[in-house]
Amino acid sequence: MKINLLNWYKMKFLLKTINKLINKRSSINRASLNYQQTKHIGILYKYVDENKQKALNDFAKKIKSDGKRVDFLPAIIKRNADNRYFKTFKTSDVNLLGKWSNSNVNLFIYQQYDFIIYPDLYLTNEMENILIRSHAKCRVGFIHNKLNLFELLLKSDNEYDIDHRLNKLYTYLKKI
Repeated sequence: MKINLLNWYKMKFLLKTINKLINKRSSINRASLNYQQTKHIGILYKYVDENKQKALNDFAKKIKSDGKRVDFLPAIIKRNADNRYFKTFKTSDVNLLGKWSNSNVNLFIYQQYDFIIYPDLYLTNEMENILIRSHAKCRVGFIHNKLNLFELLLKSDNEYDIDHRLNKLYTYLKKI
């Protein structure tokens, strides 16, 4: 218990510092395309339950019906959720230097998405690390962050309703 708590503190504060350094040194060219030119979208999120997953699946169906490719990368906690989705990861897969041992995360980071969408309202250091290191042209989110990670930041009038947030996001994406 004592060692786990010590590792948790190291991870929490060290990863936060590493994220700031990586963000300062980042030279990734971020410039969004209009939605019609978009071909590939990534969605990074924490798997919580089937209701959230259904909302994300419905959102992805709309995007796919527009001829876009969509990849999901959910962070999971429970082992039984691991086999339910093709590409998953655990936040414990990152080391103290911010490097990921999970190949799904590394593929997601280096994939040149036109948009990465982060639909959650809370940003952990691990998720922040993925967003900073991603090679996406435009990162879209719903929460302000000190590192200004999102090129497109949306504020929802009904922010705790994921369906509402995603419908509003889809409306804005179509207008870009």
